[in-house]
Amino acid sequence: MHELSDELYDSIMDDLERGDDLSEKTHFKTALVNYQRGLDKVPNPKADWEIALHLYTALGDCYFNLGEYEVSNDSYNQALKCPDALDNGYVWLGLGQSYYELDDKEKAKDALMSAYMLEGNEIFEEQDEKYFELIKQYVGEDNIPDQDSESDNPQGDLPRSKNRPPGTTWSLLDEE
Repeated sequence: MHELSDELYDSIMDDLERGDDLSEKTHFKTALVNYQRGLDKVPNPKADWEIALHLYTALGDCYFNLGEYEVSNDSYNQALKCPDALDNGYVWLGLGQSYYELDDKEKAKDALMSAYMLEGNEIFEEQDEKYFELIKQYVGEDNIPDQDSESDNPQGDLPRSKNRPPGTTWSLLDEE
């Protein structure tokens, strides 16, 4: 596989980091602009580049936080086409949550089970209980996640960018 030039990689990472900063401050619409700018810089076919996984996932998170579940779902599906995505429980979680919100419970169940199988119950700990409830009957009672009962966020899973499990943060890109 080809590598991005250092200059192009750094430029994309700047967009990604700006988007992350804005997303952390819940400025999702502005974050989208930065993530999309970064994705636009990725050469075609975009799915061939690992960095696209992170951009598509970030876009999915923002659209999810904005309640635009169909576009969020599309972004997560695009992320799954990228290198290493099929082994990324966080992408499966986002996909499952977006399917859930689109009222496609069967696809949601499949995606959420994939997230569970890759990451265990920990991936659900800071999420709205409704997502784990969908798959709870398929996992043992010993595997039910601890929910944060003191959550000051009534939606439990927003903003999604703050709930990434270890190993799926943008800092992994800096290790390349």
